[in-house]
Amino acid sequence: MQDIQVKLDAVCLATRMILESGGETYRAEETAEKMCRGFGFENTDVLALPTGATITVRDENGMCHTRVARVHKRGINLKVIDDCNRISRKASAGKMDAKTALTELKEIKEEKPFSQPLMLLACSLSSGFFTIMLGGRWADLFVSLFCGIVTQMMLPFLAKRRVPSVLSGMICSFLTTFVALVSESLFVGILIEPIISGAIMPILPGLAITNAIRDTIRGDLVSGGARTVDAVLSAVLLAAGVGIMMSVWGGVA
Repeated sequence: MQDIQVKLDAVCLATRMILESGGETYRAEETAEKMCRGFGFENTDVLALPTGATITVRDENGMCHTRVARVHKRGINLKVIDDCNRISRKASAGKMDAKTALTELKEIKEEKPFSQPLMLLACSLSSGFFTIMLGGRWADLFVSLFCGIVTQMMLPFLAKRRVPSVLSGMICSFLTTFVALVSESLFVGILIEPIISGAIMPILPGLAITNAIRDTIRGDLVSGGARTVDAVLSAVLLAAGVGIMMSVWGGVA
């Protein structure tokens, strides 16, 4: 019985980590099913949703064992998905036992994310060069770089205070627009349209929309619909943050 619990712990943790890191629901289901087969469970039923997964296996005595993996937070971390896939491939091939898989998964989960200075650099550069791509000039680039820094500084701050991700995006777009409008009033020749567009590009739900389409195409209608609503709501609130700040600025000016 204890051996079965360890196996289920490993499968459950891998499934949860994939869903938390932005992986598709079908990927989470396939990972759980392959790991279960590698651990010796022939009869396996897995249902993955963006907010959690249910895993049921039948042992050699015909008894059913069920685990529920609840997902409370979701983000994007492709490295975690790749690491979980690597472990699941070894487990399904019989090259890794459940205890080793569980240990490695826990180590991956405890790994610290990229450092804040590196994230600031990445977000600011992506914002700046998106601004250039969208028709901005070099003067606009520097303003957009600063907007990217503001955005990346606000996201961890809001996450620590448990602000929902969709509202975090709205707040960041609100502040980004404020910085762009202030820059336009201080410096001659600043174009706020490419600055705002480039600055919010790193926080647009592009991957979420892609995953929603892929889940829908594969027949996961509940997951596809839920992800679509989440992505559309995030995009609408991003636009709302920009619109509210421009309306407030126009009324004050």
